Amino acid sequence: MSPEFSADPVKNRARHALLTKLTASTANPAAAEMARELLAGNVTPRGILGANLYADVLAGSTAGFTEWYGNLSEAEKDAQAEAGRNALAQLASMEDEPAPSRRARPDSADDDEDFSEVDWLDG
Repeated sequence: MSPEFSADPVKNRARHALLTKLTASTANPAAAEMARELLAGNVTPRGILGANLYADVLAGSTAGFTEWYGNLSEAEKDAQAEAGRNALAQLASMEDEPAPSRRARPDSADDDEDFSEVDWLDG
């Protein structure tokens, strides 16, 4: 079971999706490692902040975000906030959709074959 990052299931799913995407980051291996550790439950967000774990990752990301956000006009900030709300609403609507059904495997006579006497190490 993966860790919960929010009591709100939609926000939790969004955070998991972002962390999962971050694990594939080749541009920032330290950030990818941090995301993997969070998803594995080996560390909590509070633990990262409290112990200054990955401080270099957070400092660089925070500085870049602050610069980007500081250069936005009020209209652009409003548009970004609306885009965030729309993304959360889209995730929430996905929660209402039924899960895709899985096709049952067709019955096969091979399923009943007894492999108990096979030595898998001998090839």
